[in-house]
Amino acid sequence: MKEEKYLIEKVGRENPFRVPEGYFDTLSSQIMAKIEKEGVEARDIQPAKEKRAKVVWLRPVLYAAASVCALFISVVAYQNYSEQGVTAPAQTVVANNQMMTDDYFDEAADYVMLDNQDIYACLMSDY
Repeated sequence: MKEEKYLIEKVGRENPFRVPEGYFDTLSSQIMAKIEKEGVEARDIQPAKEKRAKVVWLRPVLYAAASVCALFISVVAYQNYSEQGVTAPAQTVVANNQMMTDDYFDEAADYVMLDNQDIYACLMSDY
């Protein structure tokens, strides 16, 4: 509210925007000149509409091609996964667990900023 009063004191309530003199006298002739110019340009651009019609006709074909590609990629990925078998992820988990040593735990505790008292408190809590 204070800012609004300040602005009214500095600028006043008068509208600062004005229309140039004679603007509406020449406006209609300027608009008609632009329409005639764009009309001539629009007649020259007829082949673009034909090109757009081809693109619209090709759109379902492109969708079908994309669907076939997606299906092909899915089948290949499924076959690669089934060749590896279900045991491959389990073997990876076992290998990762064997690599986990006290050094990794110490690094994780340092990263989380846990000290011995925090670890004891966590182990002794009921939840």
